[in-house]
Amino acid sequence: MKKNKTRFLALILAVLLSLMTLGGCGNTASTGQSAGTSQTTETTAATKTITDMAGRQVEVPSTITKVYSSSPVGSNFMYTFDDKMMIGINYDLSSEEKQFTSDYYQSLPNLGGWYGKGNEGNVEEIIKAAPDIVLSSGTDESSISTAETLQEKLGVPVVLINTDNFDQMAASYRFLGELFGDTARGEELASYTEKTYADVAAVTASIPEDQKVTVYYAEEQAGLNTDPSGSTHSRLIDLCGGINVAECAITKGYGRTEVSMEQVLAWNPQYIIACVDNGYSDSGSYQTILSDSNWANIQAVKDGHVYQTPTSPQNWFDRPPSCNTIIGLKWVQNLLYPQYANYNIKDEAKEFYKLFYHYELTDEEVNTLLQYSLRNQ
Repeated sequence: MKKNKTRFLALILAVLLSLMTLGGCGNTASTGQSAGTSQTTETTAATKTITDMAGRQVEVPSTITKVYSSSPVGSNFMYTFDDKMMIGINYDLSSEEKQFTSDYYQSLPNLGGWYGKGNEGNVEEIIKAAPDIVLSSGTDESSISTAETLQEKLGVPVVLINTDNFDQMAASYRFLGELFGDTARGEELASYTEKTYADVAAVTASIPEDQKVTVYYAEEQAGLNTDPSGSTHSRLIDLCGGINVAECAITKGYGRTEVSMEQVLAWNPQYIIACVDNGYSDSGSYQTILSDSNWANIQAVKDGHVYQTPTSPQNWFDRPPSCNTIIGLKWVQNLLYPQYANYNIKDEAKEFYKLFYHYELTDEEVNTLLQYSLRNQ
């Protein structure tokens, strides 16, 4: 009897243990529910809401590794920050643009972009390339409207930054550093930009009014297009302390207001800066101005103060008016006021190209780049 009782108690104990095990399974199910909540949290953490430089709230991936820029200005800016994050460019690169850029950048597909008149990006190819975000330039109402339209069209978050104004470029680099989780790189570029802008502003403030020189910005092959003071395309003259002689209307967008030879003769500038279009060395007026007798009596020509904009991989003065012109600030000021701005432009070029373009210039390359761009050449 005692033996049977013992067996009965053992059976009861086994049943209780079985029930406890089932209870444990119930707890595991509960844990599974918690894991589901955790998964939801992780999904939420995969994105973050940021405020872009136009004040827009944009939900973006927490980790961003692939970026498409909707215009050449944004692409230039993105290239200087990290070329390896780019998934495409906006137009076919010229041989000059390829000369001082990375192999990776040159291998990127041309996906088009939204800039200028009539330019459209290849929506299908952009979507196929699957960028984490689209980087777009500008912070005004028009830029915001374009960004919203583009975001809806591509189904990709569009982030606006300010790539044009020197007093905002440093902030833009810091913004990208925070956005991409690389604050050290953002600060490196921001600090250089800030210091360059401050150095040039300090020199400009020190120049007496009666020592300021007059400057004409010559565009197109004939040299008879220009941009007056106040235009983003000629702003280096203003920022560096020069007096822009052009008295004409500001043409919006690409600029290049047409003027006559008679007007240029009347303005009689002491210095002429001859533009070379971005990446195309045969598009400038430098040789025209030096060889055409119509220009011979202008003070700048007589004194040998005609200079061509360095243009590879991007124009130092303009085209586009973005981060590529940071190096142009010191170059222009050194041309106009060597007695106040004693920069070693060749050394400055090497530092800038290494930091911004991921390229180490040789002495020979520097000399070729600045062949028609320095005093006493």
